[in-house]
Amino acid sequence: MVVMFDYKDYEDGEDELLGIEELEQTLENLTPELYIKETKSSDVVLVELGTDSVAVANKISKTPTKIISRVVPINTVVGTSPSSIIKKIKKLSSEITQANDTFLVKCYEENKNNIKCQEIKKQVINELNDMNLKFNETNPKWIVYIEIIGENTGLNILKSSDFNEKFN
Repeated sequence: MVVMFDYKDYEDGEDELLGIEELEQTLENLTPELYIKETKSSDVVLVELGTDSVAVANKISKTPTKIISRVVPINTVVGTSPSSIIKKIKKLSSEITQANDTFLVKCYEENKNNIKCQEIKKQVINELNDMNLKFNETNPKWIVYIEIIGENTGLNILKSSDFNEKFN
């Protein structure tokens, strides 16, 4: 699971662990096993869970939080290269989608410049269209999540109805 924090209400230099503390408190009763891995960015962490990340992300989205700004369940992690990302997304989509299913691609980058996201998003849309899936921005059956975090990228394909995406 990828968790992003928003420290806009806090002054520079305040304890960066506030987000992690809030996350631990939020997850305290939701999952017995978790490992929080910090990234190069103070506002992004990866969370390994011993349970279903979709269920946990949905529960977090229903919990009032001050610093947690976005939570996305991740199915797998690959290296941040377009070929690795596309290969894995094609494999995942072939396992769960049907011909003519609709999809939307959401891509986020830790450094927020979104240059890689724009390029990868276009390539993924083209590849999935070639697999007889149909891009649909307004009412997709599936959402392809791509979370670029430095040299690693988290991926997941979820039914739109399975994930309460409060955090955007």
